[in-house]
Amino acid sequence: MSFEWLAPVARSGPLLVAAALSLALLAFAITTAIRGRPRSARVEKAGGSILLSKYAMECGLWMFGPVTRTAIRLKIHPDVFSWASLVLQGASAILLANGSFGTGALLLIVGAACDAADGAVARGRGMASDAGEVLDAAIDRWAEMAVFFGYAWYYRSLWWGFLLAVGACAGAVMVSYTRAKAEVYGIDATFGLMQRHERAVWLAAATLGSSLWQAWRPTPAGALALHLPVLVVLGLIAVLANGTGWLRMRHTRRELRRR
Repeated sequence: MSFEWLAPVARSGPLLVAAALSLALLAFAITTAIRGRPRSARVEKAGGSILLSKYAMECGLWMFGPVTRTAIRLKIHPDVFSWASLVLQGASAILLANGSFGTGALLLIVGAACDAADGAVARGRGMASDAGEVLDAAIDRWAEMAVFFGYAWYYRSLWWGFLLAVGACAGAVMVSYTRAKAEVYGIDATFGLMQRHERAVWLAAATLGSSLWQAWRPTPAGALALHLPVLVVLGLIAVLANGTGWLRMRHTRRELRRR
């Protein structure tokens, strides 16, 4: 499949997005320096980590706050954002599989923003429900697996890159599965690294950064662009997410034996 028509976007889009994000970070830093850091219940509940601090999470919510507030005023159903997230990340997976990391990164970021917005809109409109959480969780799994499949297809001729993508996908699934399994038995297993929001941020940042580097130092024709930042993050996810899945499984088994 040819994506040559996306070449102008792939060249200029990532740079514009990086510039916009940098300006947003600067604006947030100035705002918090004057007014203090906002503290939302959502961030406090999720908690920060060495991979993603509470400050960074609050910054993300602040940046996309206008979109959320507009959606609430327009009475847009939160499921719209859930399905939009799936479509955007599915399209991103196709682009990534074909090596269009620049445009793929853009869709990945917008898709992740939609994923974060659905819950905020649901709470803002008083529509939060178990049914909505089930849909959100299922779409998250489909969307994330599609993205990892995209990376795996791109690295199919690089055996260790392919394995990193597959291992990262397995870890992402196990992080969610072991938490859900623990909750069935009334056990809290929300600890660990490389949870959903952390994976989304690190993958988007690595893909965007790699596309910028590739635009500056293009790979010779016919050679596979390694996109080393993406490989590094896939490796981190493969190790840390599977480690988290293992620790959650062990914790759940230990708690059940104590009963």
